[in-house]
Amino acid sequence: MDDIYLKEESYKIIGLCMEVHRILGKGHSEVVYKDALEYEFKINSI
Repeated sequence: MDDIYLKEESYKIIGLCMEVHRILGKGHSEVVYKDALEYEFKINSI
């Protein structure tokens, strides 16, 4: 596999997505996940 573009940033974003999914679980509407990710990105300076 080729090098991942912006590897550290990619891993941080994916980690935050996984954390949001772990906390909220499945079955919510898209806007709920969007709001949670927006919040996580903001507090993590992304």
